[in-house]
Amino acid sequence: MRALRAFLLGAVAIGFVAYATTAATAIVAQARDWEAFELAVGPVVLIAVERAGGATATTFGSGLLVAAALGGVLNSLASIVLARRSR
Repeated sequence: MRALRAFLLGAVAIGFVAYATTAATAIVAQARDWEAFELAVGPVVLIAVERAGGATATTFGSGLLVAAALGGVLNSLASIVLARRSR
């Protein structure tokens, strides 16, 4: 139960930070009139901003979910290690 709780807390925390960071990056990209911007780790896209004419499209990719899941796994592993260490 402890590992599940740690996973959920880590996933929510990292997901929130990743979303806030990519949203801030999108705002900067739109404010500075960048034509196209994509932040990706390999084939996994975190954010893509494209400007065509007078319209701007911002896409939040599946990388946000991957980052949140990875943060949850790392937090869960850390809680397991700390629990064994304190015994």
